[in-house]
Amino acid sequence: MARTSARRKRRRRSGPGTSKRPRPKPKPGRPPDRSYGNLSLAKRRRVDGAIELCAAVVTDSWQATVAERAADYAVSDTFRKLVRSRRRHHCKALAEVAQLILAAKNKAHEVLGLLGGGLMSLLGFGGLAKRFARELIERIPLPFDAKVTAAARGVQITGILLCVLNGDELRRCQCFIDLALEQAKTAVKKILTTAMEDWTQLALFTAKA
Repeated sequence: MARTSARRKRRRRSGPGTSKRPRPKPKPGRPPDRSYGNLSLAKRRRVDGAIELCAAVVTDSWQATVAERAADYAVSDTFRKLVRSRRRHHCKALAEVAQLILAAKNKAHEVLGLLGGGLMSLLGFGGLAKRFARELIERIPLPFDAKVTAAARGVQITGILLCVLNGDELRRCQCFIDLALEQAKTAVKKILTTAMEDWTQLALFTAKA
């Protein structure tokens, strides 16, 4: 009898009112949209405005010409590795390096007295994106102040190129997003078109406060 009553108690405890409902299975459909990152609506609209103006620029001709310009200033093996593997990953790394260059520019002025080698030491020696950026800094024939800006823009342009080659939309490209949030949309378009020419001209597009 004691065993029977114990079984009844266990059944009551595990009845419909106390049992956990099974979690509903997720409905099949599109994966969550991770475009723009965690941007506010206003910033998303800013990026969309730049995309609308610039989408017609990044044609096959633009891709081919920009690839040639990038190869002009970097060791061919470095650029080839960027293009051949993990393009979206490389774009994000290039975006971070470009921001580091622009931030380190002022730091180099204050601490290292305009020494190009000082900036390169800040960038370090590891990572394909950093190696590419360092080669741009070394090879762009400009005074230090200007070459840092030109190199940062060249790094961002290369990140955009990798995303386009990968078939990614510009709203998923971190390098493009960074440019669109920093510069006016007309300036972003001008940067993209200037990238088809001499990259020393990219030094004109300094960082906006």
